[in-house]
Amino acid sequence: MNYTEENISNFDECFKFFEQKLSHKELYASLRDGNIAEKQLSCVRIEHCDTAEEAGILMDNLTGIDGKVRETVSFKLKTFVAARPELFSRQEFYDIFLDAIIDINGNICRNIICALEPLTSDCRFCEYFIENIMQRAHIVTEKIENFEYKDRKYVTNKEVFKLYWYLEVLGIFNELPAEKIFALLERTSKIEEYTIREKTARLLLKLPGEYKLDGLNFDNNFYVNLALNQRFTQ
Repeated sequence: MNYTEENISNFDECFKFFEQKLSHKELYASLRDGNIAEKQLSCVRIEHCDTAEEAGILMDNLTGIDGKVRETVSFKLKTFVAARPELFSRQEFYDIFLDAIIDINGNICRNIICALEPLTSDCRFCEYFIENIMQRAHIVTEKIENFEYKDRKYVTNKEVFKLYWYLEVLGIFNELPAEKIFALLERTSKIEEYTIREKTARLLLKLPGEYKLDGLNFDNNFYVNLALNQRFTQ
């Protein structure tokens, strides 16, 4: 079978599966046990999450699986977590979320950060997530600080990508431990990549006014300056 024939065959199988009348329970069973195409198509058709078991099936397909499935699950979680946050505010899910926010697919990162917002009213979640994000962000920042941009650009970009999303997710929390966050921002404000400095400036706005990063005040990047200026227009 050549490439075109294989694609046609896969399309036909997917179409047949999509036409099947499957119950809510059967869709979750397919997401749990099906092949890649079945998992993705089942998730597309799932309309709600009602039990801890169903939440577990979704979370089991958020990391370590084909990107099409991960992205579909992440998209559904934006609705499902908001509707039933108590089903996802479980300790065993926290590390899965931590890994998902630095997925290689930026759409997944953004979907998961959106999905996590309803959980920020849970003190236990906030304490665990903020602490672990900061630990991971410090580790990544140290790697970036020790890289030579010209010599190891690919590796550097990969770590910058992670740090970008770590800083982005910190922005969803209403209350942040100011001193600990500021210690991180002092380091990220010196990173060459402007998107990191912009995220740093936006997080700085969430801290009390006495926390200042003078180096950012003289930053020559438009977006960094725009973020900083919001402090004076609020």
